[in-house]
Parts: sequence; C-alpha cells; structure tokens
Amino acid sequence: MEYVLLNMDQKVDSPLAERTNKVVTLLVPESYFDRLSLGDQRKLGKKLPYLLRRFSNFMVARSRLNRNAGATLYQNPGKMKKINFRVNTGHWAILGALAHAHGVSRCYLFNFLLSLDEVGVGDSIVKILDGGVPTFHENYKYIWQLDLTNNRISRHLEFSPNPLRTFYDTSFPWYQKFRTS
Repeated sequence: MEYVLLNMDQKVDSPLAERTNKVVTLLVPESYFDRLSLGDQRKLGKKLPYLLRRFSNFMVARSRLNRNAGATLYQNPGKMKKINFRVNTGHWAILGALAHAHGVSRCYLFNFLLSLDEVGVGDSIVKILDGGVPTFHENYKYIWQLDLTNNRISRHLEFSPNPLRTFYDTSFPWYQKFRTS
C-alpha cells in the first residue's frame, strides 16, 4: 500500500453567541481585588466586554506576550481570588482567541488587560488605533502549526478586514447583545 488517505474534514461548528450567557471563572490577584471598592468588586466580571472593546485592536497588533509557541503562560502562583460571572459566549471566544494567539491563559490575558486599563494605557490606544474604525474585526482565525519535518512550532492570528474601515456591519447577532452590555 503506497497511500493512506485520512479524512481532514473534521470540524466543530457552534453559534458564536448563544441564547444564554456562559458562567465562567477567572482568577485575579488578591492584591488587585482588595484595592477595589465593594461595588467595583461586584462589577469586575462585567468589565470583560469593556476591556475587549478598548484593547482588542491593540492586542492583535502588538508583539506576542509569550515568545515560546509550544507553551502557555499562566499567572505567577500567589494569592488569587476566584471570580465567577456570566459572559456572552462571543466575548469569551474573542478572549480565548486572543489568549491562544499570545500563548497565554484567559486569566493571564484578562489580568493583563486590567493592568493596561488601570495605568491608563487605553486612552492613547483608543485615540490612535480605534479612531473612527470598528472595535472588532469581522473574522479571526487562530492557527497553531506544528511542522514536524522542520522541528518548528508557531502560533498565528489572522483577522479580516485589514485594514479596518470606518464602515461596520452591526447586524451580527452577537454584536447586538454586545452593544447592550
């Protein structure tokens, strides 16, 4: 036998935004959590859509947080506070795609975005990267390539359209929920 043909058409396809929100858990450093007011502690999970709106263009454009394509960075061990909250599955998927492309966990990226927001980096980023263009791209594709022949591993995030234009189709079902959250 000279050839073995395998089926490569295996694919999992699900709706991006489901009817119900997903309950998720993230870890934040206790030192950060304790600095927040009681009201801000309760609203911490609801910051995810805001953080993604504010920093997603920056995160797709910046150099990757983890230089090792074969490993995932997690937060430093220490005292962490577990927060549970409900999130739109579209936001959770975008956080996951960005985290995977950067080679970090969702918790790591969430805390990185919180730190950017806390030091006020977002103001300059919004003026430069988001001036008159949509917050999100229409399509994201994360590729993790294992090249066994050449002993290489790579992570790659593709997105379109690129460049972003000032027109944006707000008819996406998940975007409508996003605008109200």
